[in-house]
Amino acid sequence: MRIVRFLLGLSTRVKITVAVIVVALGVFIIAYFEPHKLFIDEVVDEAFPAPVAIATTTTTATEATPATAAPTTTAAPTTTMASDDPVTTTAAATEETVEDPEPGFTPATEEEQENPPVTTSTTTTTVAPTTTTTQAPTTTTTTVPEGPVLLSVSEWISIGHPGTGTVLVYRQPDGSHVVRFEDLDVSNGPDLLVILSAAPLVDDRAAYSEVAYLSLGDLKGNQGNQNYIVPPEVNLDDYQTVAIWCRRFNYTFNAAEIHAPPA
Repeated sequence: MRIVRFLLGLSTRVKITVAVIVVALGVFIIAYFEPHKLFIDEVVDEAFPAPVAIATTTTTATEATPATAAPTTTAAPTTTMASDDPVTTTAAATEETVEDPEPGFTPATEEEQENPPVTTSTTTTTVAPTTTTTQAPTTTTTTVPEGPVLLSVSEWISIGHPGTGTVLVYRQPDGSHVVRFEDLDVSNGPDLLVILSAAPLVDDRAAYSEVAYLSLGDLKGNQGNQNYIVPPEVNLDDYQTVAIWCRRFNYTFNAAEIHAPPA
């Protein structure tokens, strides 16, 4: 009652200031601590991810196909005309001895000597046949590899909050791993992550983030079936446990082993 009387005795300006502080504090608590999540369930039901199909490309050998040879080209005839220059007679020519013609020989007439016969030459060009190389079509075959291999099966243990469910670890054909939660039922909360931790399974709320850990992303929901992919380049042997961890307050809700052999 004294607090109420004290507040009633304050001036209006002070009352307004106090009211603003109280409202701001309430907003901060709701926004930062998110206490309402403790009363809200987020259900996720994911099917197991199917193996990724592998595409194989096969290219057949090339085929050489000869093309039709080009037609023969005949050059235009070349005509050689007799020279019109008069014949030069030297002294040696006048002294030549004229032999008797053979029997049946007909001497050329004077007109034929002045106009000798025309000489015609023909040039023939042959183009070599060309060869065309044809690329055969490329065949692409899509194959689905064998299914995943179950490596580990374990159960959640309660550390900061109670929780139940099964944790399964699979190796996919492409080398990646899948951490799967089945029948998950844990407490909800703010800024929850799924992490792989190098820490062993211990009852310590801060132990899982004090050593090397790998985040697999936000917790998708606090109930149901969910998948979290571990990339192929990650060596799963570097980690011993999987945990649901509150990053904001460095507080582990639940944890489980990831190298527990299946029964």
